[in-house]
This record gives sequence, C-alpha cells and structure tokens, in this order.
Amino acid sequence: MTNFIEHKGGAERIVTCPVCKESFICGLSSTCWCANKKVPAEVKEYLAERYETCICSTCLDRFIEQAGTVETA
Repeated sequence: MTNFIEHKGGAERIVTCPVCKESFICGLSSTCWCANKKVPAEVKEYLAERYETCICSTCLDRFIEQAGTVETA
C-alpha cells in the first residue's frame, strides 16, 4: 500500500503524511524541500523503520527538534 498519488506535471507527487495525515508535495529529487534538511541518523532510522513514505516538513522538523539537533543545510 502506498500513500501517494501522481501529481500532474512531473516527478512531484502529492503525499499524505503518515504521521499527521496532511497532504504535501514531495519533489522526489535533490531539489525537494527535504534535501535542505540535516536529519540526524537516529531520526532517519526511526522513520525508515516505521513509515514507507515521506513525512511532511512540520512532522520532520518536530522529529529533528525532539532529537535535539534542529539544523538546516
């Protein structure tokens, strides 16, 4: 089961965040908003173990903050 649908006009997709259920655009590339985030290894591992798709910026920021290392590239 996937949580995304194709977004017309390219590789971007509209994704439903598995954490908060809000919809957001995933760029599926190095130009996506998430490419500018520094995500600690423990957060990456935690998310990979629990979710099959991307999470939204708000939720990702919350996980990074909870890990104690809010950073942007």
